[in-house]
Amino acid sequence: MRTFSCAPNCALCCRVSPVTVLPHEVYILSQLAEELGVSVQFSPAYTLAERYSGIRIALSYLMHLDSEGKCPFLSGTKCLVHDLYKPLTCRSFPYLPKVIKYELDPVEREVRMEINFVISTLCPVVKSDLTPSDVLRMGNIKIAVNYAPREVKVAEETVEKRMFYARVLSELWKEDQVDLEDGRERPLWPIVNGFSFIRRFRPEITLKDLM
Repeated sequence: MRTFSCAPNCALCCRVSPVTVLPHEVYILSQLAEELGVSVQFSPAYTLAERYSGIRIALSYLMHLDSEGKCPFLSGTKCLVHDLYKPLTCRSFPYLPKVIKYELDPVEREVRMEINFVISTLCPVVKSDLTPSDVLRMGNIKIAVNYAPREVKVAEETVEKRMFYARVLSELWKEDQVDLEDGRERPLWPIVNGFSFIRRFRPEITLKDLM
């Protein structure tokens, strides 16, 4: 089996769907967009409700495609932020989460998470390189790392970042500084960025810690 390598000047992955980004990435990408004169739009994805303050905490966002149906940071086939800060999802493509499941344990006061991965067949290189049975086997990260080692490494890094948010919120819950439930239970509560929220309690955490 060959090793995955992007096709030159393809950029198909920059056009297929909105990009999932983590809370701290919203700040990083917003700053870069301002510096580059690019317009970006984010909307919250998964949220947890925090009952003490009556807000929802966004643990992920969608960065939307622009009016031309492409990533706002795409110019021709060039990524404007490739050498500045490319989102984790983009760096791990085509190895992406198929299912991300959060579970709240109100007894232990823990936020738990389960992620299953898949290799995206939207990528023409994947279609060319892998058979349907190969694609199914890529759900096993130990197999996928042989085909897409760089992308799998970033996928694992992304899991670590997601776990960071879950771990800090669990600590705050155990300390009785927050009281959490599924954000879908409180659809009308205002939304706060997850990175901004945890810094209320852990101001020593910086963007550099998560880059």
